[in-house]
Amino acid sequence: MTEQEDMMEERTEDVEEMTEESACDCSEELEQLERDKAQLSQQLLRLKADFDNFRRRTQMQIVEVTRDANKNLIEDLLPILDNFERALQSDSEDAQQDPFIQGMAMVYNGLMATLANHGLQPIAAKGELFDPCLHEAVAMEGEEGDDCLVVLEQIQTGYLFNEKVLRHTKVLVGQNKEEEKCQK
Repeated sequence: MTEQEDMMEERTEDVEEMTEESACDCSEELEQLERDKAQLSQQLLRLKADFDNFRRRTQMQIVEVTRDANKNLIEDLLPILDNFERALQSDSEDAQQDPFIQGMAMVYNGLMATLANHGLQPIAAKGELFDPCLHEAVAMEGEEGDDCLVVLEQIQTGYLFNEKVLRHTKVLVGQNKEEEKCQK
């Protein structure tokens, strides 16, 4: 029986050694899997952040493209607005009572309201101080001097689109006789 006991002991020792080796291998493998998991988790977070940035950037580009398309359309409509304004500038009272002129005024007002909803605003000019950022001086009355300039007459309406100048107002400027307005 000694031989059998020796063999049993050897087998037990072999099994114990194998168990210890496999336990070491399992712990190393577990550590490697946890490192891989942490690395994949970091990659997932970066990918999610990149996708969020991409989505935000794409939405901003869509808004810009839409705004540019609207701007181009409105620029093409400006000559039509100018023609409407010229047609409606009649001072005659008979012309003001004409149903055709009244209908044109209604169409013009409706068009202007719709364009205003999309960001178009006419630039007020007559009686205002001359502002080269908003106005384009076509002519000047009086002498040039150090006095501030005032818009005497509006020749062509200018427009702001989304608070940026789309077209400068063409104006006739002159000297301001009132000192109060210059100091504003």
